[in-house]
Amino acid sequence: MKCNISDLLDRYPAENLELDGRTPYSPSRIKEITMNNVNQTKSKDLKPNRTAKRFKPAQLLIAAAVVAALSVSALAAGRAFGAGELFQDFFATEGNPLSQGQLDTIDRLGHAAGEATAQLPAAVTQNGATITPLAVIADENVYYIRLRVDAPAGTTLPDLDGDTQGYYQLPATLESPEGAYTEFSYNQVKTDLTDNDPTDNCKEFVLCFCTLEGETDLQFNDGRAKTLTISGLWIQVPDKEYTPIFTGDFVFDFGLSFQSRTIDLDAGGLTWHDELLDYTNTIQSMSLSPLSLTYRVDCSLPVNDHIGPAFGDIKIVLKDGTVFFSEAQDYDGMQQYIQSQPVTLPITGEPIGVFRNYIPFDQPLDLTQVDYVQYGDNKIPVSVE
Repeated sequence: MKCNISDLLDRYPAENLELDGRTPYSPSRIKEITMNNVNQTKSKDLKPNRTAKRFKPAQLLIAAAVVAALSVSALAAGRAFGAGELFQDFFATEGNPLSQGQLDTIDRLGHAAGEATAQLPAAVTQNGATITPLAVIADENVYYIRLRVDAPAGTTLPDLDGDTQGYYQLPATLESPEGAYTEFSYNQVKTDLTDNDPTDNCKEFVLCFCTLEGETDLQFNDGRAKTLTISGLWIQVPDKEYTPIFTGDFVFDFGLSFQSRTIDLDAGGLTWHDELLDYTNTIQSMSLSPLSLTYRVDCSLPVNDHIGPAFGDIKIVLKDGTVFFSEAQDYDGMQQYIQSQPVTLPITGEPIGVFRNYIPFDQPLDLTQVDYVQYGDNKIPVSVE
């Protein structure tokens, strides 16, 4: 068994993981629940920080990209919402709604139905069911789509208890024209929220697609064609059986252009040293967007079959002193793993070298409120014009 340091922090094993200098790093919400009858590979839960299979663009399968049934229906409200309002319930934590700055940030990032310049794909109806795109937000690494699903008349879409009743699934494929990208790397996000009327035939869902680790030219906000095909709505029960509520081919073109809000940080050459394994990461580049932090690192850890590199201690601090994001190396957990496993690391050898990765955020970041990013002992000031 091979294990990444980032896996060990969450105590998730990464079996059959091929280490090539790039560390998987997925959103904390990510749990892939794939559908056996749409995925050509064996269905299994995808834990945070686990590597998923890659597909060429024309063959990319985003299987069972699951979702959040949101509590307020934008269409039922009788007025047009901005993207910030539409994603408020998705990102907000209990008792902690998004700030006005965060809502404004989402509005600037996204497109929402009813906006003159949004041009979201039209609703698609098949077999008595309708799927309507409501809003999209994206950066280079992460792509959120909010949809309203109207099941055929007479169908009820109740809230489900995941432990006993299972989960709603929207089996989906995301493709691009041949040659648009070298390859796709992907993941799916699943989050369950409540519905304000669980006795009707309507629910609203958020699908999130995330790039995986590595050097890829895929960018979700570049305006290139990306075709999303949803093959219906299903329920997956805890024993992995799937029951269709309705089926069809609901096809949408989501190649929208987004104005990039990413800023480059003056971090080149900064280092972080892993004391336990005695290797050093040297930053090649670091950038910050409202949805994620992206980095390229030159890592001196020797190539080996057991341990992948951690990025290092990272913290994002706002102007009011609030720590927006923080992650530190868990040396105790790593030491326990080494002591419990027959791990022999090379003392010398070819270093892993340069790899690219990113950290997705659980909430959008208002860049105007960021004071600095701290990497190890280094403070990187952030200034937004």
